[in-house]
Amino acid sequence: MADDPTEAGAPRTRDVTRAYESDGIRVLWDATLCIHTAICLQRLPAVFDVTARPWVDLDGAPAADVAETIRACPTGALRYEAKGDLPPEEPDDATVVEVRPNGPLFVRGRVSVTAPGGRSLAQSPRLALCRCGASENKPFCDNSHRLVGFRG
Repeated sequence: MADDPTEAGAPRTRDVTRAYESDGIRVLWDATLCIHTAICLQRLPAVFDVTARPWVDLDGAPAADVAETIRACPTGALRYEAKGDLPPEEPDDATVVEVRPNGPLFVRGRVSVTAPGGRSLAQSPRLALCRCGASENKPFCDNSHRLVGFRG
């Protein structure tokens, strides 16, 4: 697969979480939830750089700036655990669903997704849920709406 951030289809990896750690923050990345919105790359390129290995360099900015950028990630693929004086991430008080034009549902708040039978699939302050029906990672978006030409 190419390294195009607009790629669609199944996640490249099933390795659920990678962790990156500094004295002030622990960053968790879940590749199965990432749909490459590139918000992290745009907001904090000194930390998030897909051309570097590892792609997360926590020496590039203060932990508070990293946490602020992570909170902007609409999919929950990036999360953080606070260390030191950094406050932990708190979900938004109200749960809000944003319908993205021709794309997923961005959900923020105290979000819990359960499978039939009650098995927990996710508990996150932010998620991107499929609304085109073509995702290979249902109920989560994997950008398949781009492949199938979803309009809505």
